[in-house]
Amino acid sequence: MRIKDLIQGVLEEELKKTDCFLVGVKSNDSDSDFKFFIDGKEGVGIKVIGKLSRAVSAFLDEADTGEKAFRYEISSPGVDNPLIDKRQYYQHIGRDLAISLADNSIVEGELIALNEEELELSVKIGKNKKEKRVVSFENIKKSTVQISFKPKKK
Repeated sequence: MRIKDLIQGVLEEELKKTDCFLVGVKSNDSDSDFKFFIDGKEGVGIKVIGKLSRAVSAFLDEADTGEKAFRYEISSPGVDNPLIDKRQYYQHIGRDLAISLADNSIVEGELIALNEEELELSVKIGKNKKEKRVVSFENIKKSTVQISFKPKKK
């Protein structure tokens, strides 16, 4: 079994004990450098990342991973990365999103609600006017949080 798969298996087992989830894995061409991205409905804290890292290290200390050198990193995806998993949206209610749709149009607005099939945005349509816009998850090509230094609305 490949080292990436072994580490991913340990992470997925450990994540069952938390409210977090794996949202992505990146590796280089030679499969010697791995990055595992973890997120949660309320984000992911350093304590969770540390606990996961210790669990993987303990596993790797006991496992026969072969002679090939490798490196791994466990982190949150970061605010500048696109949202990949529907569960990531919950922590961003009250924040502005930029969403590229399947028809290549872009919609920007404040995320105000969501369910399993769609999300609801408050979109500006003039200087002082807003309207609600519903976007189906199946129509989203890419969705990113717009970085703002204003506090998140509750």
